[in-house]
Amino acid sequence: MFPSFPEIAPAVYAMALGVVFVAAIVQSTIGMGFGQVAAPLLLLINPDFVPVPILIMGMTVAALNAFKGRKMVVLNELGVALGGRIAGSIAAGWVLVFMAGQEYFSLLFAGLILLAIGLSLGKWHIVPDWKTLMIAGTASGFMGTITSVGAPPMGIVYQHSPGLTVRATLNTFFALGTVASLCALGWFGQLRQDHLLFAIVLAPALLVGTWVSKYLTSFVDRRFRTLVLGICVASSLAVIWDVLT
Repeated sequence: MFPSFPEIAPAVYAMALGVVFVAAIVQSTIGMGFGQVAAPLLLLINPDFVPVPILIMGMTVAALNAFKGRKMVVLNELGVALGGRIAGSIAAGWVLVFMAGQEYFSLLFAGLILLAIGLSLGKWHIVPDWKTLMIAGTASGFMGTITSVGAPPMGIVYQHSPGLTVRATLNTFFALGTVASLCALGWFGQLRQDHLLFAIVLAPALLVGTWVSKYLTSFVDRRFRTLVLGICVASSLAVIWDVLT
């Protein structure tokens, strides 16, 4: 017997499609940002879309773009960051099941992200070495698993890198790293069949947004650092707002 798709009011469905369309463009052109754009808006539209359906859709759009830019991926940097992502995802799964008050962890990480952004705007020049990548990967896995918003730590590390390389490496990181987050959630019993169905019904907007993004990459590359840090700030503030309201 085939599962039935969730019933969604037409107006709600149209709004959700629009959000996913924009989020897919952001992820495709910058290499990050799907969860940052989609999570707070879809949470307002329908809480069932957050966090697992967003993780599934974010993994899909990242995988499509990772395949497209596979020749530009920096493999040694990717491996270090993924090691951290796996550790952070497991820690987050443990927190979700065995500890109360995970919102305090979200506040802590969001606050640290804002602090790191402030420091990076000064004289602190962050570069993607093994220490920063391990720390950023771990923070990304933890935040991404709990809140669907895991890009800011990696965005801060890569803010000075060329857009083409960053897009390829970050999309690969998030495609593989989100698998780790989903496996951690599944291990701790946090995945349901309807999560996948919600992601499927929004897939058309994801595919169209990914296709449209190829016409916008040159515009984004001229403003890359500003856009990356802007997304990091907005997403951290969204996490804080979600916890406090």
